[in-house]
Amino acid sequence: MRLKVDDAIDLVRLKLDALPDGVYQPVPGIRVRKAKRSVGTGSRWAAMEPVVERLGVESAMDVGANVGYFPMKLAQRGIPSVALEADPKCVRTAMTAVRRNQLDNVAVMALEFRPDTLGLLPTTECTILLSVWHHLVREMGLDTASDLLRGLWARTGKVMFFDSGENEMPESFGLPRMLPTPDAWLTEYLEKNCSGGRAEHLGRHRAFDADGLPTDRALFAVIREAPLDE
Repeated sequence: MRLKVDDAIDLVRLKLDALPDGVYQPVPGIRVRKAKRSVGTGSRWAAMEPVVERLGVESAMDVGANVGYFPMKLAQRGIPSVALEADPKCVRTAMTAVRRNQLDNVAVMALEFRPDTLGLLPTTECTILLSVWHHLVREMGLDTASDLLRGLWARTGKVMFFDSGENEMPESFGLPRMLPTPDAWLTEYLEKNCSGGRAEHLGRHRAFDADGLPTDRALFAVIREAPLDE
């Protein structure tokens, strides 16, 4: 009886949290009215999954996990994962999805990613940092965003998946101009700040700019060339 009541309450909360614009990512195992980034999320996973398999990833953390799509996909492959997210609505949805998918290898961590919380994060073989870096630059500046990126890389054993807003973002974000092209600039930036890493381009994928208009962004896998403990 209690389980049925909990399920009913969860579904009502899910519907309320999805108002007015739906959810950002599709939610595995739960039917939602609209997932804004359904196409881009699916194509990113299709590009990331072969890298995960190739490298033999055995643990993962998604920083800015939203509703937990990628940690749940990883968990379904048997890879224990952490979904780090600060938005209470997304945290509630992720916890509901984890429970309804009967996943016992996903931890949903309600925490804002900042310099003073970086030390709380675990070391994992795979780190996911998608559509987060440009917000860090806007809120904290390029230097701090770069420090946080280096801190995450130091906790990454095999691969970091990364994408970011590019030249389509307004000046208010404070992003550097990515010249000669965003692909080239980000490749150089990632390899400079992820010591011992090689940036592998995984194509361009559907996204939205600051006004909600469709665009596309480069997805990278930064692959560690030597073991983390060397």
